[in-house]
Amino acid sequence: MKKLILLAIVAIISTPVIAQHLHTESPQTHTLQSIPDNIPAWMYNKQRNHIYPQRGVYNNAIYKVRDLALDLNAIAVGHAFAYEDIVTGKAKDLETKTYQKINWVLKNPPKFMPDEGNISPTFGRKYGVLEQVFEWAHIFHAQTVDVLASSKLTNEEKEAEIEKLYQFYLTKVPYAITGLPMNMGYLDSQPYSKAFRQKYPKVNGLFWGYHWLQGTMYDLLYEKTLEEQKQAYKQVGKQYHTKELYRTDRSFMPMFAELSPKFARRFPEISNTFDNLHMLHDMVNDILASDWLTPQQKDEQITRAIWLVMTANHREMEAGKNYGGEGLHDHRFQSGIPGMGLMPTDISHEDHNHENSDNSEKKPDDSQGHEEEDHQHHNHENHSPENPPNTEKKPGNSNEQQEPIK
Repeated sequence: MKKLILLAIVAIISTPVIAQHLHTESPQTHTLQSIPDNIPAWMYNKQRNHIYPQRGVYNNAIYKVRDLALDLNAIAVGHAFAYEDIVTGKAKDLETKTYQKINWVLKNPPKFMPDEGNISPTFGRKYGVLEQVFEWAHIFHAQTVDVLASSKLTNEEKEAEIEKLYQFYLTKVPYAITGLPMNMGYLDSQPYSKAFRQKYPKVNGLFWGYHWLQGTMYDLLYEKTLEEQKQAYKQVGKQYHTKELYRTDRSFMPMFAELSPKFARRFPEISNTFDNLHMLHDMVNDILASDWLTPQQKDEQITRAIWLVMTANHREMEAGKNYGGEGLHDHRFQSGIPGMGLMPTDISHEDHNHENSDNSEKKPDDSQGHEEEDHQHHNHENHSPENPPNTEKKPGNSNEQQEPIK
C-alpha cells in the first residue's frame, strides 16, 4: 500500500516535468485574457471581402528585380501551405511533409504572386477576418516595394507615393494594423507565446527567414538605381537562401528597423506596421500550435490577437508614450532605434542585425542556394512535395497601369 501511494505521488510530481519535456502544456497553468467588450462588429464578419491594390504606373515594378520578385511570390505560398495544413488536421506533418513542400516552392517559385486564399481555402473560411487583415497588409507591402523598384518615379515622387499608399492603407478598410511601436515583450508573453517556435522550429525558421528578407529588402531598394538593386540582391538573395531561411537559433523574430534602418527612420509608422504584422503572424502561429486550447478558445484568442494590433485599438495615442494597459498601450521605443517597439527583456537587438548574422548556425543538406535556371518553365500542376500545385495568378487586372516585365 505504501508503495502504491509513493508511486502515485511521484507520478503527480513528474507530470509537469514530462509535459515540459514533450512541449505539451496544461491549461490549468494558464490564464487567458477574454475578448474586450469594445471589439467592433466587423471583426465577426464571415464573408470574404477581396481587396484590390491602388492603381499606379509602378505596379509590378518589382519584377524588374526578378529574383527578389520570385522569392516574394514563394513566401506567400509558404505561409498559405502551413496554415492550411494546420487547420485541416495535418499539423503533425508540419516539420516533415509540409516543410519539404514549402522548401520545394522556395527553390522553385511561381512566376506571379499567388492568391493565398486559393491555397488555403479552409483557413480563409475559418478565420476570414484574419485573412483579410493579412491580405490588406500584404498588399501594402507589395505596393511599397513596387514603388521603390519603379524606374518611372523620382526619389521624391516615390516618397510622396509611399505616404499616399500608407494613408490609403489606413483609411480604405477598418482592419489596418497600427503604425505605433508596440511592446513586443508584452505581445510575446501571452499564455500561448513561443509554442510554435518550440514545437515547429524548422517551419518557424522559414517564417522568420521570410521576415528577414521582407525587412532587409527596403534599404536594398531605397534610393537605389535598378542596377544597384539587382547587384545588391545577388548577395542578399544568396544569404537568404543559404542561411536565413534555415536558422533555428533566433530568439525572436527579425525587426524591421534593424534590417532597414534608413527606410525606418524616414517611415517609422510603416516600419512599425510591418513589425506588428509579423508579430500578429507569430501570435496566431502560437495559438494554433497550443494543443491545450479548445477550438473555441483558439477562435477567441485569434480574435483578441487581431484586436491588440488594430489601429482602431490605439486611436489618439502617440509613439514614445506609455498609456498603461499592462503593456498593450506601451508605445515607447528602444533607445537608439526610434519607432521600434520595446523588445522582450531577455532579447538584445544586436541578435537581429543582418550585418551581424554570421552566427555559428548549421546549414542543413536541403539549404542549397537558389538554382540558376529559368523559372518561367516551372510546372506547378502536380499536388505533391516534389511538384506542388499551381498557385500562380497574373499580376494586376486589365484596368491597372503596369510597368513591363523586363
